[in-house]
Amino acid sequence: MFDLFFLLLFLFGFAVFLRMDWIYYVFYVVGGVWLISHWWTRRSLRNLKVSRRAPAKAFAGETIRSDVSFQNRSRLPIPWLRLQENIPIDLRAVDEYSTVISIGGRSLTNRRFSLHCHRRGYYEIGPLNLQTGDLFGFAESSWQETKSHLLTVYPKVYSLAELGLPSLLPFGDMRSPHRLFQDPTRMAGVRPYASGDSMRHIHWRASAREDALLVKKFQPSMALSTTVVLDLDRSAFPYREEYSGSEWAVVLAASVASHVAEQRQEVGFLSNGEDPRSGAEVLEVPSRNGRGHLMGILEILARIQLRDARNAEGETNRRNGGRDAEAAEGEPGREDWISPIALSTWLPARTAHLSWGSTLVVVTPRLTEGLVWVLHGLYRRGINVFALACTLQPQFKRMQEQAEALGIVSHQTIWESDLMKLQR
Repeated sequence: MFDLFFLLLFLFGFAVFLRMDWIYYVFYVVGGVWLISHWWTRRSLRNLKVSRRAPAKAFAGETIRSDVSFQNRSRLPIPWLRLQENIPIDLRAVDEYSTVISIGGRSLTNRRFSLHCHRRGYYEIGPLNLQTGDLFGFAESSWQETKSHLLTVYPKVYSLAELGLPSLLPFGDMRSPHRLFQDPTRMAGVRPYASGDSMRHIHWRASAREDALLVKKFQPSMALSTTVVLDLDRSAFPYREEYSGSEWAVVLAASVASHVAEQRQEVGFLSNGEDPRSGAEVLEVPSRNGRGHLMGILEILARIQLRDARNAEGETNRRNGGRDAEAAEGEPGREDWISPIALSTWLPARTAHLSWGSTLVVVTPRLTEGLVWVLHGLYRRGINVFALACTLQPQFKRMQEQAEALGIVSHQTIWESDLMKLQR
């Protein structure tokens, strides 16, 4: 691009050599406009305050707004300002994210961008790029936002009925024959007062009627925690269903955790998936209750990813197209590689701390014979085990019958595309 500064120098030298007044006049006018344009343009961005207001959290399928305000603290107007908003492709809507506006002196202008949360994830909105200049095209100046806005998009959450599952699955709550503690909301009658009984448990009306102190009896109960296990071992998913199957598995885990939390029961989370923040395995979330604890689990589910395990020699994982390893034995020229994070080998050490009577909900792409026997071992320890298969498995009916014979309740969930066909 031709530099006007050298043109002004040439024009000044030409005026000195020819000693013509009108050339001096052109030099002064153009040079003055050039200097004022540079000063005005640089001052415009220095006195422009940019602020962004956008939600930090949303659910998949929602459309949110990102409001950007431009406050011009100078008396000089900004004739044109080009905006370029950098939006991840998974958040783009039909709006244009590049536009040109003008801002008057001592004024405030707002610009709104629509963001459609197509899928779960952890996104950076921005940085915002600004470019301005004078009306003559003599000077231009640019500015870039130094800090991006972080947005967490939670996975979709469905009810158990929408997932095609029984709505009365006993997640997280059961009566116990052992008197671990008494539930004051479950009265089972009265009994004579004994030394050491609390005065708060005396049934005064019954005592007055019987003319003897009677104490309320309560049913023994226990609130049992539920742990949701999400299998995100890449080798466990069929090759063509890696993306769709894993995303559906995350939705299942989020829906089950939400269902348990709505019942005011404790819920925990385990997964062999990868946390993109650390690049390592997702940390265990201990069982607790409360809305804040549920949102913490959903935040992990928003960014969790498939984990691809390799052996020490760097051998890539050989997928078997979704078939069990047992079905592939005996095929000529085939060498099966077992992932070190396969659920059948990874799960026992992570569930050793679970207490008797707790519930384990396993979300996995497919039921295998090895996994069923591992879950049967947990069942024999007194743990209620539920298995949810999130991909199509041709021999699921046979595996389901085998699992039920070993005390494991299993279901094969429907796909998200089939939810609209349900007649509820």
